[in-house]
Amino acid sequence: FIAVLLATRQSKSSVFIGTFGALAIMTVISVLLGQVLHQLDELIPAGSTASKIPFDDVIAATLLIYFGVNTIRDAQGAAEKEDEEKEEAQEVVDQFAEEDTFKVILSTFVLVFAAEWGDKSFLATIALAAASDPVGVVGGAVAGHGVATGVAVAGGSLLSRYFSPVALQYAGGSLFLAFAAATIFDIFAA
Repeated sequence: FIAVLLATRQSKSSVFIGTFGALAIMTVISVLLGQVLHQLDELIPAGSTASKIPFDDVIAATLLIYFGVNTIRDAQGAAEKEDEEKEEAQEVVDQFAEEDTFKVILSTFVLVFAAEWGDKSFLATIALAAASDPVGVVGGAVAGHGVATGVAVAGGSLLSRYFSPVALQYAGGSLFLAFAAATIFDIFAA
């Protein structure tokens, strides 16, 4: 919501650069954390019973299932939660009165980075990076953030008229569960 609201008051390109930059850097950080988790799994001595269990993949699948189920369960209250998040974002944006392009980019970056740190997508990216190819995870996540940020900045408020928050929650939860299923498949296929 921050990007949508800021884009109505500031340069859309500046808001896009700040938002996308924050999300791209958070993606790289979360992939690095996922790789640390993957490397910890590699420290288990070969030949031991524990070494036969891909703990990083099991943790990733567990987190993805948890996020999927919770996201779907929370879909019923999505409309009310959306209103609360819009109000909070509006309060932040109302205090934002930058005119200088660099300041807009930097302020947007900081606002988005702080707002998104530790959210579901951040933790899910850690899980995916622990269980999957890190280059693919970075590429997919950064591309997804780019598209989502572009849509939000270009016309997020217009699109919200056509897509209900409940439907988006169900779609998001289903994606988490699909990634969990793929991870579980990989565990047993290996």
